[in-house]
Amino acid sequence: MTELEIRRSIKEAIASVCDIALEDIGDTASFKEDLGLDSLALLELAIDIELRFTLDVPEGELPQLQTVQDAVELVQQSLLAKQT
Repeated sequence: MTELEIRRSIKEAIASVCDIALEDIGDTASFKEDLGLDSLALLELAIDIELRFTLDVPEGELPQLQTVQDAVELVQQSLLAKQT
C-alpha cells in the first residue's frame, strides 16, 4: 500500500468519524487544533484505522498522534513491521 493510499484512507476515516469534508482535511492538519477532534473522536479514529489496516495501535501511542501525518507514519511503520 502506498503512502498516498494510506493518507487517503486515513482522511476517509477522519471524514467518516468526525463528519468533516474530505477536502477540508489537510495532510499536516492537527487533530485537535485544526480539525477540532476531542479525545473520544480520537479514540474512534484509532479504532477505525485499526480496522481499515488490520493493525493494533497500542494505547500508549495514541497521545503521540497529533496530526494526519503522524497517523500516516504510524500506519506505514506498523504495516512494515507486519511484513517482517
